[in-house]
Amino acid sequence: MAVSDDATLTSKGQVTIPKRIREQLGLEAGTEVEFILDDDGSLHVRPKEPPMERLEAIREQLSGREIDIDRMRQDSEGAWEPHLTEEQS
Repeated sequence: MAVSDDATLTSKGQVTIPKRIREQLGLEAGTEVEFILDDDGSLHVRPKEPPMERLEAIREQLSGREIDIDRMRQDSEGAWEPHLTEEQS
């Protein structure tokens, strides 16, 4: 079910997330949120996932795929090589 509510931007650029939406998202004081601005101008706000949880989710998504790590490393090194100075290579 979609939830919609209004809020006002303060002179400091702050917005209070309406209580209904905070409750729906499980947001409490101190919770970090991230703002995602889509190409069409849509703005999404969601609780920020801790980095390790994000990496775990990515790992799970990729676990069903066959990935050649050595090939990936070679491709990456090849892509970066033209951008490195002699000292860095």
